[in-house]
Amino acid sequence: MAKKKNNKIPLPIFILICAVLVFVMYISLSTLTLAIWGESVMGTVDSYDSRREDMTAQENRSRTISKGYWFMANGKEYRGYVMYSSDEAWPNLDESETRSERISYLSFLPYINKPSALCELRSMGEVAIIYHILSPVGCLLLLLLVIRTQKKQTKQRKRAARKPAAPQIIETRSDTDMFCYNCGNKITEGMTFCSSCGTKIQANAPGVCTACGAELPEGAEFCIGCGAAVNLAVPQPMEPSRAAAPARSQGGTGLVGFSDRYNCPEILAAAQKNKKSSIGCMWILVFVPLIGFPIAGLLMDDFPFGESLLIGIGIALVMLTVNLLALRRTKQPMWEGVVVNKYSKEKSEHRGGEDDNYRTYTEYTTIINTDAGKKKTIVEKDSGRHMYDYLSIGDRVRFHPKFGTYEKYDKSKDRIIYCNVCSMMNPIQNDRCKRCNNLLFK
Repeated sequence: MAKKKNNKIPLPIFILICAVLVFVMYISLSTLTLAIWGESVMGTVDSYDSRREDMTAQENRSRTISKGYWFMANGKEYRGYVMYSSDEAWPNLDESETRSERISYLSFLPYINKPSALCELRSMGEVAIIYHILSPVGCLLLLLLVIRTQKKQTKQRKRAARKPAAPQIIETRSDTDMFCYNCGNKITEGMTFCSSCGTKIQANAPGVCTACGAELPEGAEFCIGCGAAVNLAVPQPMEPSRAAAPARSQGGTGLVGFSDRYNCPEILAAAQKNKKSSIGCMWILVFVPLIGFPIAGLLMDDFPFGESLLIGIGIALVMLTVNLLALRRTKQPMWEGVVVNKYSKEKSEHRGGEDDNYRTYTEYTTIINTDAGKKKTIVEKDSGRHMYDYLSIGDRVRFHPKFGTYEKYDKSKDRIIYCNVCSMMNPIQNDRCKRCNNLLFK
């Protein structure tokens, strides 16, 4: 038996990966923070080393710079050290030799500091600024992916450790062994009913198949007439109980009542898929303004970078809040109620531009009183009046928060039914949605 491959990341490697990703995020975020809110002061460089990495390059190219410095801020001395790639080739400092350089730092946290040439927007260039904006986002996604993978592997290992190994049972077959063909349970000689499923057992007439009555050759294990297994006893299946619930009719009174298909594994899987799609869209709506506005600030002369960054962060926070509230609503409990009122109203809205640029539309409102005494309102506009047309006053409805859709209690008089997964309109005789192929709530 082949040994199962272990994909779990070793703990030291996992910690190292997380530490590197967090460090890269810190470098980029601290650089942007110093560029926007940092203050500067003249500092003293007391150690400097410039090492050429590519000996075939020019003298002042392909160099790694390491620099140690100190500066005074708020009456205290702070030290810093940086290492970076650059084309500068200053002479190395001799012992006790120093050099002055401007240092940027945060006034409320001077321990975050860096030479001003490494964090000023005009000195970094557009490529470096875009890198420092995208780098934390990419590292955060990688960090979440690594943590999620590690958690998943850990859960799988714990489940495998808790699951007892199935005992391997090896039985020797003999001609005297008998088994119930209804459940496979072993039957001992003299039993009248199967001890596992209660199936009645009838003894064989010697040399005659109990299934079809054909004569059996000596030593035959299967009937030559019908192929049934030949045993010393043959279980007779019990007649199915008539008390079993009949299958639900798809027409007439069979369409009265709320469906229990919302608990079907297929529907639960569809709800989980919708949730993942919503989370993916949420992150797109958050990251697009967070990245797009700063890039626009770099490329447009009349759009200051600081202003564009603040606008991008503000819009991203608004989108994040809106989407988190929408996801929270999907976790609310299911509720039922009765439609008590419906009405429409003509409204107008200003479309921007000139003062007389107005648009007139019709707003359709459906009011539902829930069993808990709360008032729920469905508001639709113009041709999107689906629930307004579908529901009537007096209809009892159920709201499914996982999909944000409504189900009618009495569907017996309807010619259409809405899919609770994708809201597609379907003929009432359909059992599955013609668009998403999920079960309709019937």
